[in-house]
Amino acid sequence: MNTLASIVAAIDFSEQARSAAERAALIAQEQRATLRLLHVVSSSSLDDLRNLVRGSAAVEESVLDEAHATLREAADALRNKTGVTAQKEVVTGQVIAVIRAAAEEADLLVLGARGTNPLRDLVLGTTAERLLRICRRPALVVKRAPEGAYGRVIVPVDFSSYSAPALAMAGLVAPHARISILHAFRVPFEARLRIAGATDDAIRRYCDEQRQDAVERLDRLITECLPRAQRAACIVEQGDPSPVILAQAQTQAADLIVIGKQGQSRAEELLLGSVTRHVLTGSTCDVLVVSP
Repeated sequence: MNTLASIVAAIDFSEQARSAAERAALIAQEQRATLRLLHVVSSSSLDDLRNLVRGSAAVEESVLDEAHATLREAADALRNKTGVTAQKEVVTGQVIAVIRAAAEEADLLVLGARGTNPLRDLVLGTTAERLLRICRRPALVVKRAPEGAYGRVIVPVDFSSYSAPALAMAGLVAPHARISILHAFRVPFEARLRIAGATDDAIRRYCDEQRQDAVERLDRLITECLPRAQRAACIVEQGDPSPVILAQAQTQAADLIVIGKQGQSRAEELLLGSVTRHVLTGSTCDVLVVSP
């Protein structure tokens, strides 16, 4: 994918969703992409409403009219703020299925993280978490109100099949940002190695070799995935990936983390990878989750 031609922003009229729509508009403006604002009225909720008011069509029509009006207001506010004219669509159906189908036709799905602790909601299995698990398109979870284009981006890589697509997507979504490509490694069975008599010098040599190998592989990734003009830096640290990623995001005041949907374990085929999930849970900046 060399450009982002179409973006879908799922909006439920919450503050987080409105921030997501604004971020989607900024990306659409920069990419000259079409933007579609999608609001889904839950069919099951409408069924409950029908049962509650004994099949009154007037109440159902009122709910849909209000959704259309609110979406028009949101689109007008977005156009006034960003200059982007968005397509508007209100659909009745199963929320997850409708958004997933719309995402499959787009290059990027944008949605808000809900709640005062966004990823507490994700851990409990909200719409956002469920979509991230099943969506095959890049999905951007917006946690902050935008303050302009992304400027500081971290891309964690583990050299799995998710690494190159994540780095390439970072270059698309944040073409003018400084990108830090981060690899975290661990010494396997370090405690047992020490018990078995491995010296500090031997472990240090192993770490030095791992760092050098990682730097060379990161350089190749940059050459393959980013344009020459893109600013990028390589960071290799020893430690567990999740805390290393979160610490770097905080140190660099990153406004975006771009990460693969899952790592090397095929057992997580229908799940978010553990590192991805921990980063979503612990980060305070936006997170873009990419599938290969």
